[in-house]
Amino acid sequence: MIIYNKTWLSNLLLIREVEKQYHAGLVSDDELRNIKRAYPIGFYTPGFLARVGMFLLTVVISVFSSSFLSLVFAEARIVEYYGWFIFLGIIHYVILEKMVRVNHHYRSGVDDALLWIFAGLFAGSFYWAVESSSEQYLLASGFVFLLCLFLTIRFSDILMSLVAYLSALAFVFFAWQKTGAFGLATMPFLLMTFSGLSYVIAKRYENKDITRFYTNNFLILQVISLITFYISGNYYAVKELNDMLNGTVSETIPLAWFFWLWTIFLPFIYIGLGIRNRNRVLLRSGLLLLVAAVLTFRYYYHLMPLEQALSLGGIILLGLSVWVTKYLHTPRKGFTAAEVKTQREFELLNLESLAIADTFSAAVEPVAEEGTSFGGGRFGGGGASGGY
Repeated sequence: MIIYNKTWLSNLLLIREVEKQYHAGLVSDDELRNIKRAYPIGFYTPGFLARVGMFLLTVVISVFSSSFLSLVFAEARIVEYYGWFIFLGIIHYVILEKMVRVNHHYRSGVDDALLWIFAGLFAGSFYWAVESSSEQYLLASGFVFLLCLFLTIRFSDILMSLVAYLSALAFVFFAWQKTGAFGLATMPFLLMTFSGLSYVIAKRYENKDITRFYTNNFLILQVISLITFYISGNYYAVKELNDMLNGTVSETIPLAWFFWLWTIFLPFIYIGLGIRNRNRVLLRSGLLLLVAAVLTFRYYYHLMPLEQALSLGGIILLGLSVWVTKYLHTPRKGFTAAEVKTQREFELLNLESLAIADTFSAAVEPVAEEGTSFGGGRFGGGGASGGY
């Protein structure tokens, strides 16, 4: 289970959303201060530059400490085996747990560095152990997937979830490759299926309450699964991979027409679905992969020099961007060039209102007067306040 304090994580998510509304002018300074006071966060999270510095410092300390220990035990000749690096990895993980549990580090640079050093030591040691096996790549990819999956669940690290997905994809590839000629012929379709199912699962569980601390992890999974879904059927990727695995240099591949259609039209399908469903992940992925489609087509069919093609494409995209921005300056059919709040943000505003009301209610003290009185009170919330 996740190692971080769940109450603090929930408060962090709430305050981040409130800060968005604060910058939009919907929450006042006093309200923001009172919400932060009512929902404290005990994590140690420095700024970006400090985080980078602490990451580098932790790496340097780790290298020197590990080297010193290796020199101390060099005479025992235990440092020449992969077990020694497993031992070093365990030390790093114990320190990582302590820094997070006791010192409450959260994305401080120290926990990031220790996390990746531990993962590198363990993964490297395992590969060293199975290097002589004929199934080394299959075993290594499977181990990396399990390791990164555990670390993702434990520390909700975004890049770790990315590595977990790629290692799972590699495991599927190497496992299916063992089936022989049939596996090589159907490999693109298997990878398409795996990528498509991964996207569906990531999309389905993106906003579930049980996965609220892993929202960014599911977001990166959606992006990478869309990319691998496209690459699995990209003509260049399929042809080059087929030649590499078979040791051939072919002019074309079976079902070339299908893979060409996939290469050219799938980005437009992404863009269309992104516009229709107002899905930024699909839309931006489609725009990115549209460049890959153009480059793939030009690799095999030279219509003009590369410099002219890039210049022409840049001019068209720039002009199109300017036109769309001006056109959507006024909202049209649910689209606008201005930043808008999502439904999820509106829902969180309800939480903000409750938080603000709860915070300000503590300061309310009804004043009793002589004679008949209907009481008194104050109302505060949503950026407005008043007295009755």
